[in-house]
Amino acid sequence: MTIFDCKGILEWPCGRFLAPDGNWQPVPGGRYKDLPFKCGHLEVELPPGCYWVLAGYVSPGPFIHLNYTTHVGIVQVGCDETACVKIYNSTIRLCWDWFLVGLRVLAARGQAHLDPKRVDELEKNVEVLLRDAPRLPIERAIERIFEDLAESARKQPKEKSGT
Repeated sequence: MTIFDCKGILEWPCGRFLAPDGNWQPVPGGRYKDLPFKCGHLEVELPPGCYWVLAGYVSPGPFIHLNYTTHVGIVQVGCDETACVKIYNSTIRLCWDWFLVGLRVLAARGQAHLDPKRVDELEKNVEVLLRDAPRLPIERAIERIFEDLAESARKQPKEKSGT
C-alpha cells in the first residue's frame, strides 16, 4: 500500500508498519510507498494529518498504474487515534465511467474547451473496445448515478472565465 499526503508520497522518518510476518518494522527510508500487506490489511503509524491510501502497483518512476490499484481511500488521523480506511478494487468499466462523467461535466459546462461531439465520439469508440469486458451488476446502478450527475451538471449555469 502507498500513503500520500498533500505533498505526495508520505515521507516521515519516525513511522513503523506491521509487516506480514507480524513484526513492527521501520518504514523503509521513511517513505510510505509499496508497504507490504496481507489479506488487504496493513497497520501503520502516522503523524496527525489527512491522507490518501491506495493498494496496488506504484511504479518506480513517476507513474501510478491506476488500473492495477484500488480506488483511493481518504482518512483523517489525529493524535493517538486509530483509523480504518476502506478501499476497493475498481474495474476497467468503472474507471472509464468515472473518466467519462468528468468529460461530460466539463463539456456540458463549456470548460476545458471540450467539444461535446468529440466526447460522444470518444464514448462510442471506447464502448466498442469494452464490448467484451465483463460488467458487474453494481456497475449498471453506478452508471445511472453517473448519468444523473452529468444531467445535473448540464442544468447548472456555465461559469464565466476568470471566476
